Amino acid sequence: MDLPAAAAPLGELAAAFLQAGITLGLAGLFLHLFRRYRRAEFAWWALAWLLYALRLAAIISFLARADRAWLYWHQVATGWTALALLWAALVFSLRLRWRRVYWLAVLFPPLWSYVAIYRLDNFLLAAGPAVAFLSGATLWTAWAFWRYHRATPSGPAVALAVTLLLWGLHHLDYPFLRAQGAWNPWGYYLDIVLILGVGTEMLLLVHEDLRRGLGQRTAELERLAARMVHQHEEQRRRLSRELHDETAQVFSAVKLQLGVLREESPVGLAPRFDRALELVDEGIKNLRSLTNDLRPSLLDDLGLLPALRALVTAFEERTGLPATLALPATAPTLPEDAELALYRAVQETLANVARHADACAVEVAFAVLDRQIVLTVRDDGRGLPAGWSLDTLEREGHLGLAGMRQRISALGGVLRVAAGPDGGVVVTAQLPLSAGGAGAVA
Repeated sequence: MDLPAAAAPLGELAAAFLQAGITLGLAGLFLHLFRRYRRAEFAWWALAWLLYALRLAAIISFLARADRAWLYWHQVATGWTALALLWAALVFSLRLRWRRVYWLAVLFPPLWSYVAIYRLDNFLLAAGPAVAFLSGATLWTAWAFWRYHRATPSGPAVALAVTLLLWGLHHLDYPFLRAQGAWNPWGYYLDIVLILGVGTEMLLLVHEDLRRGLGQRTAELERLAARMVHQHEEQRRRLSRELHDETAQVFSAVKLQLGVLREESPVGLAPRFDRALELVDEGIKNLRSLTNDLRPSLLDDLGLLPALRALVTAFEERTGLPATLALPATAPTLPEDAELALYRAVQETLANVARHADACAVEVAFAVLDRQIVLTVRDDGRGLPAGWSLDTLEREGHLGLAGMRQRISALGGVLRVAAGPDGGVVVTAQLPLSAGGAGAVA
C-alpha cells in the first residue's frame, strides 16, 4: 500500500503525547474502580483505554521512524480499542457473556491490517474496511448506551450515546482528511475532546449506576427489616396467646384445686395453703404482665390511645416515677404496623428510663403536626454520655434502640434521640400520616 508521507512536526507529537497521557489516566482510574468493585465492565473499560494509549504509542513511533510495523500495530490497537469499548458497553447494559464466535471480530483487526498495509497498493481500498469496522463498532457502542437509556432512563447514558455517535461519524473522515494531514494537529485535539467527554460521561454513568444499586440494596434491606419485625411480632403474638390460653388456664386450675384442698385440709395446714395460693396469684399476675408485654391486648381491642394510657399508668405503678401523658381527644386511624411501632417506641423508651436514666419524672406526648404523627418521650434524668451517637448506643448493647429505629424507618418515619434542653433525654418518633388515615379514633 502506498502510504501518505510520514512527518513528525512538534505540534502533532505534543498532541499525541497529551492524548496518550489522558487515556493512561482513564485506564488507571477504571482499573482502580475494578479493583474496588470487581465489576467486569470496569476491567474492559480499563483495557480499552490502555489499548488506546498503546495505539498512540504506535503512531508516535511511526511518525518518528516511518516503519510500517508501527503503523500495523497502530491499526490493530485501534480496532481492538473499539471492540473493547463495545464489549464493555454490552457487558454493562446487557450483561452479555463471551462466546467463541466473538473471536472472529477480534481477529479482524490484525488480519485486515496485515492485508491493508503489506498486500494492497490502493490506500482507499485498504483503509475503507478498517474505517468502516472502527466506525461501526463505535456506533454500535453508542446504540448500546442508548438502549440502556431506553430500559433505564439515564442522562449520562444519553450523553455518552451522543458523544460516541459523533466519534463514530468522525472516524469516517480518516481516509479523506486525517490520513492526508489535513487535520494535523487539530484532529488529535478533537479526539482529546471526545475522549474527555466519553471518559467523564462514563464516570457519571458509573456513579449513577452505583447509586441506583445502593438505593436498591437499601430498599431490600428495609423490606427485610420490616419482614423480620413482622415475623418477630407474629411470634410474640403467638407466644402471648399460648401463655394466655394455656398456661394461664393451668394456673387457674391449680388455684381452684388448692382452694378445694384448703377447705378439706386440717386447720393447721391452712397457712401453707394460703401461701401456695398467694404464690399462684403472683404467678398469674406475672404471667398477665408478660403476655401484655409480648402483645398488649388493649392495642388490639381498643386502639393506640387507650393502650398508651394503660402503658404509662403501669409504668407509674411499677417504678413510682410520676409520668404525665398528653394525648389528643382523638387520633387518626393508623395501620396496625404503625400503631404497634409507636407503642413499642414508648414501651422501650420507658423501660430505658427505668433502667438507666435515674430520672425523677417522665413526659409522654402524642400530636399530629403537618400530616406527621409526632410521639415524644422526655425525661429529666442524667442525660446522654459524652460523645454519644445512636449507632454508638446500639453498639454498646442498647439493642432496643435498634429495634425502635428499624420499626419506625420501615414505615418511612424517623427516630431521633437528643439531649434535653434542661438535661435528660428526648426521644422523638415521627411517622408520616398515611392518606388512608382520614378517620379518627378516641
